[in-house]
Amino acid sequence: MKKLKILFLFLGILCLSGCFDVVEDKPEVKEPNTEEKVKVKEVYQDSNPIKIGLYNNIGNKYVLYKEFNSNIKPRTDINTFQIVFRNEEEVSFNGKKEDFIKSSWDEIETPFTLGIILEYDTVNEGHIKHVIYDPSNTLEHDHYIQVYLYDAIAHKNDKWYSHITKEEFNDNSYVTSFKLYAHDKIDEVTFPIKLSVFTYDSDDDFDEDGNYRGNSIYTIEVTNS
Repeated sequence: MKKLKILFLFLGILCLSGCFDVVEDKPEVKEPNTEEKVKVKEVYQDSNPIKIGLYNNIGNKYVLYKEFNSNIKPRTDINTFQIVFRNEEEVSFNGKKEDFIKSSWDEIETPFTLGIILEYDTVNEGHIKHVIYDPSNTLEHDHYIQVYLYDAIAHKNDKWYSHITKEEFNDNSYVTSFKLYAHDKIDEVTFPIKLSVFTYDSDDDFDEDGNYRGNSIYTIEVTNS
């Protein structure tokens, strides 16, 4: 009987010892991170207020081009387009047109850059997008179309001058108009030509592919009859 009690006592101690040795692994519970910031996609907003248009100068007024059509042949001028910071269908002025153009530039209070875009398809080279900011690349696709820039303000006292050269162009130059000239391979161009003039004030006015996405732009189609 005494041996039996000792046996039960031993088994009890063994059981208690085993219970204390077993440690249960509990899964780690992560507390929610209330400080985690939600990433919000930045939405582009254009703050450039500059209006712009392509005009035909007739006497003491400018008439807005909605389109331009002409019988375009190799080695001939297509047209000269006047750049005016307006979007009315007609803009009248008094005095010299050069003074009016200068005053319209002076009205713009924020710094900006002016650009010209020609887009068209060709038979052998596919799609061409020609972007111009100054005279350095106006002849980049000269076998199709040559572009000549003019500064009517700097040459307001000249009866005639050729065009702005890249050597003459500087921070004080004004691109007040430009001429398109059809060269030898103009017959390989699939019309219409998409012609745009625009302004931008920062790099965010262009998307990831370098395409202008601002509001300060005016576009017409040039067609060949």
